[in-house]
Amino acid sequence: MKEQRIIRIHGKVQGVGYRFFATRVARRLGLKGSIANLRDGTVEAKVEGETSAIDDWLEELKEGPRYAEVTKIDQESRGFTGTLSDFDVHF
Repeated sequence: MKEQRIIRIHGKVQGVGYRFFATRVARRLGLKGSIANLRDGTVEAKVEGETSAIDDWLEELKEGPRYAEVTKIDQESRGFTGTLSDFDVHF
């Protein structure tokens, strides 16, 4: 099954290479979407793909790169659109 999810990652996730880590993993898993820093210090991603691949991605996001400290991940499921492009970082 395919779906879209909006993900908000809380913790020490800015300035530690988190978005680039998440992008590498997402591309490896064949996911589409984007990820960006928000002004409140969180990181938000919009991702589409197979539900199982998104779940695998989230498991890796909980760890993150070496200096990241993820305290919480919020997610909201939405219907699959098929309109997102290759996973990339937005600034």
